[in-house]
Amino acid sequence: MKPGFDAVRLVHAAARPHDLAQLPRRLCTALRQGLPVDEVALCLFTSRECRQLLGACGPAALRLEEVQFETGEGPGTEAAATGRPVLYPDLRTRPMPYPFFAPRLHEEAAHIAAVYAFPLTLGTHILGTAQCLRYRPHRLDATVLAHTTAALEVTAGAIADFCLPRLTAGEALPWEPAETLDAHWETTYRASGLLADLLDTSVTDAFARLRATAFTTARPLPALAQEILSSRDTPRRE
Repeated sequence: MKPGFDAVRLVHAAARPHDLAQLPRRLCTALRQGLPVDEVALCLFTSRECRQLLGACGPAALRLEEVQFETGEGPGTEAAATGRPVLYPDLRTRPMPYPFFAPRLHEEAAHIAAVYAFPLTLGTHILGTAQCLRYRPHRLDATVLAHTTAALEVTAGAIADFCLPRLTAGEALPWEPAETLDAHWETTYRASGLLADLLDTSVTDAFARLRATAFTTARPLPALAQEILSSRDTPRRE
């Protein structure tokens, strides 16, 4: 098992501002290498409806975040809302309680055995979440949790320094893989805005409608959003 003691050093090295496009992915990889976890995803989280994936190292971590985005619930959502870590060290003995997220994730990534979601904080402000997973159950001890907290403080600082300014400036996000980030997040927000205009409703309500349609039809939310943007063919108001 990898020790948690290298995480801070690895994140410091990954946070150097060279090759900005790879920064989130480097941070994910540093956390994966320095902590006893198999995959990591980093996500900005400004509200329940407004979140932006920054990076993921591994397909299971990416799918975990996608399902969380599609269902509007999950450990990362809880960690961002409460500001506290949400730990599920053994999903076989303690399944996650989220009624929509948990069964969908189990259906699509049954090999995930443990999930740990941590808030990314800057002072008292919650910037987002780091979500870690393992293929085998494992309970993080106090020493590893302390080093995880220290490593995530450095991670949050790097995100605040190099990522947040580009979001607030409205610039195109420079992070890779750009197509994946756009397909699963920005496309959905644009489709929600279009649907809100057509249905004369709020963006929040339009997004909820998209999310409900994706869930009930078992269609990926990004595919549904792209269809709306491409055809501009939306359901009529009753």
